[in-house]
Amino acid sequence: MNILLTGAAGYIGNHCALKLTPLGHSLFGLDFFRPQNTSLFRKFYVGDHGNMTLNQSIFKEERIECILHASGSSNVMETVKDPLKYYGNDLMGTIFLLRTALENNVKKIIFLSSAQVYGNVSQYSADENTPPYPINPLGKIKLAIEQLLESLAFSHDLHAIVLRISNVIGMDPNGIEFPQNDDLLSYVLFDDSVDIFGDNDTALERDFIHVNDVVNAIIAALPKFSYAQKYFVYNISSGHTHSIKNIIDTARNILHKNVAVNLQKHRAGEIERLAVNSNLARRELDWHLQYPQLEYMIESAVSWLRNHGEL
Repeated sequence: MNILLTGAAGYIGNHCALKLTPLGHSLFGLDFFRPQNTSLFRKFYVGDHGNMTLNQSIFKEERIECILHASGSSNVMETVKDPLKYYGNDLMGTIFLLRTALENNVKKIIFLSSAQVYGNVSQYSADENTPPYPINPLGKIKLAIEQLLESLAFSHDLHAIVLRISNVIGMDPNGIEFPQNDDLLSYVLFDDSVDIFGDNDTALERDFIHVNDVVNAIIAALPKFSYAQKYFVYNISSGHTHSIKNIIDTARNILHKNVAVNLQKHRAGEIERLAVNSNLARRELDWHLQYPQLEYMIESAVSWLRNHGEL
Protein backbone atom coordinates (compact mmCIF):
# COMPACT_ATOMS: atom_id res chain seq x y z
CA MET A 1 0.00 0.00 0.00
CA ASN A 2 1.23 3.52 -0.79
CA ILE A 3 1.07 5.36 2.53
CA LEU A 4 1.64 9.05 3.20
CA LEU A 5 3.15 9.27 6.69
CA THR A 6 2.84 12.74 8.20
CA GLY A 7 5.13 13.50 11.10
CA ALA A 8 7.53 11.08 9.45
CA ALA A 9 10.63 12.57 11.05
CA GLY A 10 9.18 12.28 14.53
CA TYR A 11 9.45 9.64 17.21
CA ILE A 12 6.51 7.41 16.26
CA GLY A 13 7.04 8.20 12.57
CA ASN A 14 10.57 6.81 12.69
CA HIS A 15 9.39 3.59 14.28
CA CYS A 16 6.52 3.27 11.78
CA ALA A 17 9.00 3.38 8.92
CA LEU A 18 11.13 0.77 10.68
CA LYS A 19 8.22 -1.70 10.86
CA LEU A 20 5.97 -0.90 7.89
CA THR A 21 8.51 -0.85 5.07
CA PRO A 22 9.67 -4.47 5.61
CA LEU A 23 6.01 -5.51 5.35
CA GLY A 24 5.94 -4.34 1.74
CA HIS A 25 4.32 -0.92 2.18
CA SER A 26 5.69 2.05 0.25
CA LEU A 27 6.07 4.99 2.63
CA PHE A 28 6.14 8.60 1.53
CA GLY A 29 7.33 10.77 4.38
CA LEU A 30 6.15 14.31 5.10
CA ASP A 31 7.49 16.51 7.88
CA PHE A 32 8.88 19.99 8.60
CA PHE A 33 12.44 18.63 8.55
CA ARG A 34 14.29 15.70 7.01
CA PRO A 35 15.50 12.98 9.41
CA GLN A 36 19.09 11.73 9.39
CA ASN A 37 18.14 8.57 7.51
CA THR A 38 15.42 8.42 4.85
CA SER A 39 16.37 5.03 3.39
CA LEU A 40 13.15 3.43 4.64
CA PHE A 41 11.03 5.89 2.67
CA ARG A 42 10.30 5.64 -1.03
CA LYS A 43 10.41 9.43 -1.06
CA PHE A 44 10.60 12.10 1.63
CA TYR A 45 8.94 15.51 1.38
CA VAL A 46 9.92 18.44 3.57
CA GLY A 47 6.95 20.66 4.29
CA ASP A 48 3.78 21.32 6.25
CA HIS A 49 0.95 18.77 6.18
CA GLY A 50 -1.41 21.74 5.87
CA ASN A 51 0.22 22.96 2.62
CA MET A 52 -2.51 22.22 0.09
CA THR A 53 -0.30 22.83 -2.94
CA LEU A 54 2.31 20.38 -1.69
CA ASN A 55 -0.38 17.87 -0.74
CA GLN A 56 -1.95 18.06 -4.17
CA SER A 57 1.34 17.22 -5.85
CA ILE A 58 2.05 14.32 -3.47
CA PHE A 59 -1.39 12.77 -3.91
CA LYS A 60 -1.24 13.06 -7.69
CA GLU A 61 2.37 11.98 -8.23
CA GLU A 62 2.62 9.16 -5.70
CA ARG A 63 -0.83 7.58 -6.01
CA ILE A 64 -1.32 7.63 -2.25
CA GLU A 65 -3.84 5.06 -1.00
CA CYS A 66 -3.79 5.79 2.73
CA ILE A 67 -2.71 8.53 5.15
CA LEU A 68 -1.05 7.68 8.44
CA HIS A 69 -1.48 10.97 10.25
CA ALA A 70 1.16 11.03 12.99
CA SER A 71 2.03 14.71 13.00
CA GLY A 72 0.94 17.21 15.61
CA SER A 73 2.04 18.26 19.07
CA SER A 74 2.31 15.72 21.89
CA ASN A 75 3.35 18.30 24.49
CA VAL A 76 0.42 19.35 26.65
CA MET A 77 2.07 22.40 28.20
CA GLU A 78 3.16 23.81 24.85
CA THR A 79 -0.46 23.75 23.67
CA VAL A 80 -1.54 25.42 26.93
CA LYS A 81 1.01 28.21 26.44
CA ASP A 82 0.21 28.86 22.78
CA PRO A 83 -3.17 27.41 21.76
CA LEU A 84 -3.41 29.65 18.68
CA LYS A 85 -0.27 28.09 17.23
CA TYR A 86 -1.43 24.51 17.73
CA TYR A 87 -5.04 25.01 16.71
CA GLY A 88 -3.59 26.49 13.51
CA ASN A 89 -0.89 23.90 12.87
CA ASP A 90 -2.65 20.77 14.05
CA LEU A 91 -6.38 21.34 13.56
CA MET A 92 -6.45 23.69 10.57
CA GLY A 93 -3.53 21.86 8.99
CA THR A 94 -5.45 18.60 9.24
CA ILE A 95 -8.52 20.21 7.65
CA PHE A 96 -6.41 21.29 4.66
CA LEU A 97 -4.81 17.83 4.48
CA LEU A 98 -8.20 16.12 4.43
CA ARG A 99 -9.61 18.53 1.85
CA THR A 100 -6.85 17.79 -0.62
CA ALA A 101 -7.00 14.06 0.16
CA LEU A 102 -10.69 13.87 -0.65
CA GLU A 103 -10.21 15.95 -3.80
CA ASN A 104 -7.77 13.26 -4.96
CA ASN A 105 -10.00 10.36 -3.89
CA VAL A 106 -7.74 9.35 -0.98
CA LYS A 107 -10.27 7.96 1.48
CA LYS A 108 -8.31 5.94 4.01
CA ILE A 109 -6.73 7.46 7.11
CA ILE A 110 -5.33 6.27 10.42
CA PHE A 111 -5.22 9.15 12.86
CA LEU A 112 -2.96 8.99 15.90
CA SER A 113 -5.06 10.71 18.52
CA SER A 114 -4.39 10.86 22.25
CA ALA A 115 -5.85 9.50 25.46
CA GLN A 116 -5.77 13.15 26.55
CA VAL A 117 -9.25 13.42 25.00
CA TYR A 118 -10.65 11.75 28.16
CA GLY A 119 -9.32 14.31 30.63
CA ASN A 120 -9.01 13.18 34.25
CA VAL A 121 -10.10 9.58 34.79
CA SER A 122 -10.00 9.32 38.55
CA GLN A 123 -11.60 6.05 39.64
CA TYR A 124 -11.65 3.69 36.65
CA SER A 125 -10.16 3.04 33.24
CA ALA A 126 -11.67 4.90 30.30
CA ASP A 127 -12.94 2.79 27.42
CA GLU A 128 -14.19 3.91 24.02
CA ASN A 129 -17.69 4.50 25.44
CA THR A 130 -16.41 6.90 28.10
CA PRO A 131 -17.53 10.43 27.17
CA PRO A 132 -14.46 12.50 26.25
CA TYR A 133 -13.84 15.50 28.49
CA PRO A 134 -10.49 17.05 27.53
CA ILE A 135 -9.08 19.66 29.90
CA ASN A 136 -6.26 21.03 27.75
CA PRO A 137 -5.86 22.28 24.16
CA LEU A 138 -4.03 19.12 23.05
CA GLY A 139 -6.95 16.91 24.00
CA LYS A 140 -9.46 19.36 22.57
CA ILE A 141 -7.63 19.57 19.24
CA LYS A 142 -7.38 15.78 18.96
CA LEU A 143 -11.07 15.40 19.77
CA ALA A 144 -12.04 18.04 17.19
CA ILE A 145 -10.10 16.13 14.52
CA GLU A 146 -11.79 12.88 15.58
CA GLN A 147 -15.21 14.51 15.25
CA LEU A 148 -14.32 15.84 11.83
CA LEU A 149 -13.21 12.39 10.68
CA GLU A 150 -16.45 10.86 11.95
CA SER A 151 -18.47 13.45 10.04
CA LEU A 152 -16.50 12.85 6.83
CA ALA A 153 -16.99 9.10 7.17
CA PHE A 154 -20.71 9.68 6.67
CA SER A 155 -20.68 12.64 4.30
CA HIS A 156 -17.71 11.76 2.05
CA ASP A 157 -17.32 7.98 2.41
CA LEU A 158 -14.02 8.40 4.26
CA HIS A 159 -12.65 5.31 6.02
CA ALA A 160 -11.09 6.51 9.27
CA ILE A 161 -9.42 4.63 12.12
CA VAL A 162 -8.68 6.63 15.28
CA LEU A 163 -6.12 5.33 17.77
CA ARG A 164 -6.24 7.07 21.15
CA ILE A 165 -2.71 6.54 22.42
CA SER A 166 -1.40 6.93 25.97
CA ASN A 167 2.11 8.14 26.89
CA VAL A 168 4.63 6.62 24.47
CA ILE A 169 8.17 5.78 25.61
CA GLY A 170 10.95 3.29 24.84
CA MET A 171 13.06 2.59 21.77
CA ASP A 172 13.51 -0.17 19.26
CA PRO A 173 17.18 -1.28 19.17
CA ASN A 174 17.25 -0.33 15.48
CA GLY A 175 15.53 3.01 16.03
CA ILE A 176 17.08 5.93 14.15
CA GLU A 177 16.67 8.95 16.41
CA PHE A 178 15.87 9.39 20.10
CA PRO A 179 13.17 11.95 20.96
CA GLN A 180 14.56 14.43 23.47
CA ASN A 181 11.21 15.87 24.48
CA ASP A 182 10.21 18.26 27.20
CA ASP A 183 8.72 15.43 29.25
CA LEU A 184 9.22 13.54 32.49
CA LEU A 185 11.33 10.68 31.17
CA SER A 186 13.68 12.97 29.25
CA TYR A 187 14.34 14.99 32.41
CA VAL A 188 15.01 11.83 34.42
CA LEU A 189 17.35 10.42 31.76
CA PHE A 190 19.37 13.55 31.01
CA ASP A 191 19.15 15.72 34.14
CA ASP A 192 19.87 15.34 37.83
CA SER A 193 16.54 16.78 38.93
CA VAL A 194 12.95 16.77 37.79
CA ASP A 195 9.99 19.04 38.56
CA ILE A 196 6.74 17.39 39.63
CA PHE A 197 3.62 19.53 39.33
CA GLY A 198 1.18 18.30 41.96
CA ASP A 199 0.51 17.85 45.66
CA ASN A 200 3.07 15.04 45.88
CA ASP A 201 4.97 12.60 43.69
CA THR A 202 2.40 9.84 44.18
CA ALA A 203 -0.67 11.94 43.34
CA LEU A 204 -0.06 12.02 39.58
CA GLU A 205 -0.51 8.78 37.63
CA ARG A 206 0.33 7.99 34.04
CA ASP A 207 -0.20 5.08 31.64
CA PHE A 208 2.86 4.37 29.52
CA ILE A 209 3.16 2.20 26.42
CA HIS A 210 6.19 1.07 24.43
CA VAL A 211 6.53 2.68 21.02
CA ASN A 212 6.75 -0.72 19.28
CA ASP A 213 3.39 -1.71 20.77
CA VAL A 214 1.92 1.45 19.26
CA VAL A 215 3.33 0.60 15.82
CA ASN A 216 2.03 -2.95 16.14
CA ALA A 217 -1.43 -1.50 16.81
CA ILE A 218 -1.18 0.56 13.63
CA ILE A 219 -0.25 -2.54 11.66
CA ALA A 220 -3.10 -4.49 13.25
CA ALA A 221 -5.56 -1.71 12.32
CA LEU A 222 -4.79 -1.68 8.58
CA PRO A 223 -7.09 -4.64 7.73
CA LYS A 224 -10.08 -2.74 9.17
CA PHE A 225 -10.19 -0.71 5.95
CA SER A 226 -11.74 -3.74 4.27
CA TYR A 227 -14.79 -3.58 6.56
CA ALA A 228 -18.07 -1.96 5.57
CA GLN A 229 -17.99 0.16 8.70
CA LYS A 230 -16.19 3.42 7.99
CA TYR A 231 -15.23 4.82 11.40
CA PHE A 232 -13.43 3.04 14.23
CA VAL A 233 -12.01 4.27 17.55
CA TYR A 234 -9.57 2.25 19.66
CA ASN A 235 -7.68 2.97 22.85
CA ILE A 236 -4.03 1.95 22.67
CA SER A 237 -2.39 1.71 26.08
CA SER A 238 -0.73 -0.67 28.52
CA GLY A 239 -3.77 -0.53 30.81
CA HIS A 240 -1.58 0.07 33.87
CA THR A 241 -1.05 3.36 35.65
CA HIS A 242 2.11 4.27 37.52
CA SER A 243 2.67 7.07 39.98
CA ILE A 244 5.28 9.65 39.09
CA LYS A 245 7.29 8.40 42.07
CA ASN A 246 7.24 4.85 40.68
CA ILE A 247 8.41 6.05 37.28
CA ILE A 248 11.29 8.06 38.76
CA ASP A 249 12.33 5.25 41.11
CA THR A 250 12.33 2.75 38.25
CA ALA A 251 14.49 5.03 36.11
CA ARG A 252 16.82 5.68 39.04
CA ASN A 253 17.39 1.95 39.50
CA ILE A 254 18.08 1.39 35.81
CA LEU A 255 20.37 4.42 35.50
CA HIS A 256 22.09 3.87 38.87
CA LYS A 257 21.94 7.57 39.64
CA ASN A 258 20.09 9.91 41.98
CA VAL A 259 17.44 12.20 40.54
CA ALA A 260 16.20 14.99 42.81
CA VAL A 261 12.46 15.65 42.85
CA ASN A 262 11.21 19.24 43.09
CA LEU A 263 7.52 19.56 43.92
CA GLN A 264 5.86 22.46 42.12
CA LYS A 265 2.36 23.92 42.06
CA HIS A 266 -0.11 21.97 39.92
CA ARG A 267 -0.32 23.34 36.37
CA ALA A 268 -3.60 24.13 34.68
CA GLY A 269 -4.34 21.65 31.90
CA GLU A 270 -2.26 18.83 33.37
CA ILE A 271 -4.15 15.60 33.98
CA GLU A 272 -3.79 14.11 37.45
CA ARG A 273 -4.73 10.53 36.60
CA LEU A 274 -5.40 8.88 33.28
CA ALA A 275 -6.11 5.17 33.01
CA VAL A 276 -7.16 3.74 29.66
CA ASN A 277 -8.68 0.37 28.79
CA SER A 278 -7.54 -1.25 25.52
CA ASN A 279 -9.70 -4.38 25.62
CA LEU A 280 -11.58 -3.41 22.45
CA ALA A 281 -8.36 -3.23 20.42
CA ARG A 282 -7.31 -6.60 21.79
CA ARG A 283 -10.62 -8.18 20.78
CA GLU A 284 -11.22 -6.55 17.39
CA LEU A 285 -7.65 -6.04 16.15
CA ASP A 286 -6.11 -9.12 17.72
CA TRP A 287 -3.50 -6.75 19.13
CA HIS A 288 -1.54 -7.75 22.20
CA LEU A 289 1.13 -6.01 24.21
CA GLN A 290 4.61 -7.33 23.64
CA TYR A 291 6.31 -5.00 26.11
CA PRO A 292 3.94 -4.44 29.06
CA GLN A 293 6.55 -3.85 31.76
CA LEU A 294 7.49 -0.28 32.67
CA GLU A 295 11.02 -1.48 33.49
CA TYR A 296 11.55 -2.73 29.95
CA MET A 297 10.11 0.43 28.40
CA ILE A 298 12.62 2.59 30.25
CA GLU A 299 15.47 0.09 29.87
CA SER A 300 15.00 -0.02 26.08
CA ALA A 301 15.46 3.77 25.93
CA VAL A 302 18.49 3.68 28.23
CA SER A 303 20.10 0.86 26.23
CA TRP A 304 19.62 2.71 22.94
CA LEU A 305 21.16 5.88 24.35
CA ARG A 306 24.14 4.02 25.77
CA ASN A 307 24.70 2.08 22.55
CA HIS A 308 24.71 5.34 20.60
CA GLY A 309 26.98 7.18 23.03
CA GLU A 310 24.29 9.64 24.10
CA LEU A 311 24.15 8.64 27.77
